[in-house]
Amino acid sequence: MAPHDPLFKRLLQRFFVDFLRLVAPDVAARLDLSASVFLDKELLLPGDPGSRVVDLLVRIPLLADKERTLLVHVEIEARARRGMGERLREYHRWIQSRHSGQILSIVIYLRGGRGGVREEVAREDLAGPGLPGFRYLSFGLERCLAADYLARSEPLAWALAALMNPAPHGRARLKFDCLLRVNGASLDDEGRGQLANCIESYVQLSPEEDEELASLGSLKDRRTQIVSTSLFTWTDRVEIEGEKKGMRRVLLALLQARFGSVPDEVRQRVEKIRSEDRLTRLAERVLTARTLKEMRLG
Repeated sequence: MAPHDPLFKRLLQRFFVDFLRLVAPDVAARLDLSASVFLDKELLLPGDPGSRVVDLLVRIPLLADKERTLLVHVEIEARARRGMGERLREYHRWIQSRHSGQILSIVIYLRGGRGGVREEVAREDLAGPGLPGFRYLSFGLERCLAADYLARSEPLAWALAALMNPAPHGRARLKFDCLLRVNGASLDDEGRGQLANCIESYVQLSPEEDEELASLGSLKDRRTQIVSTSLFTWTDRVEIEGEKKGMRRVLLALLQARFGSVPDEVRQRVEKIRSEDRLTRLAERVLTARTLKEMRLG
C-alpha cells in the first residue's frame, strides 16, 4: 500500500460529496448523495482464489429512480503512469462481476497527468463503429491553479489546493491560504483535522519558506486553532513520513505554527530526540505552552 493511500482514502470518504461535485458536478446533481454507501473494496472473481482491492467503491441511488444506482470507483495514484486506462478497465470488469449498476471510474493523480478533470479513453486493440472505447475521468492535481480551488465553496477543494500550482504566489503563501480557509470552516474538529493533515503533509517547506510563513501576520492570531487541527492527525502524519523522523518533522512544524521562528538550537535538540513518548508529550504540550521557553527545549 502506498504511503499516501490511508490519508487520501479517509479524506475522500469524509468529503466524498465534495469530491463528486468537484469532479463530476452534472452527474452529482442527479444522484441522492445523502444515501451513498461505501462498499466492500475486495472484489472476488468467480473461480479466482485471489482478490482485487480498489481504493474506493461507492453505490449511490439516482434521484429520479431510487431503485437504480450508480457505482463510483476511485483510484488514487501518487503519479500518473502509462497503462492506467487498461488497469481501470480491468477493475470495471471485476466490479461488474459482483455488483449491478452503471459504473463511473475516476483516477486522481497527485503528481503528473493532464491538469484538471479530463475524460480519457483507454487504448483499445480495435476501434470503430460498434466498438465503443472504455471511458473514465482523470483528475490531475499538480497542474491545476490552487487559487481556483481555494475560491471554491467545497472544503475538500482547499486541501486539494495544497498539491496544486501556487502561482502567482509561492508555497509558503499557498500553505498559509489553505490553512486559513480550513481554520475558518464550519466543520467539526475531525473534519478540520483531516483537511489540515493533507495540507501539512503535502506542503513541506524549506527553512526559508518556513520563515516566510511565520512572517504572514494574519496567521499569528490563529496559530492555536491551526495547531489543534494539525495535532488531531499526529498519527496520520507519522504514518506518512515514517516513525521517529516523521514525529520530529511534525513537532517542528507545530512549534513553527505556534511560536513563529524556531531557533537553530531548538531544531537541533528536536532532531536529537529518539524517544517516541517524549516526542508525543512535546507535541501535546504545544497546545498549552504560552512561550517556546515553556517547551523546555532551549
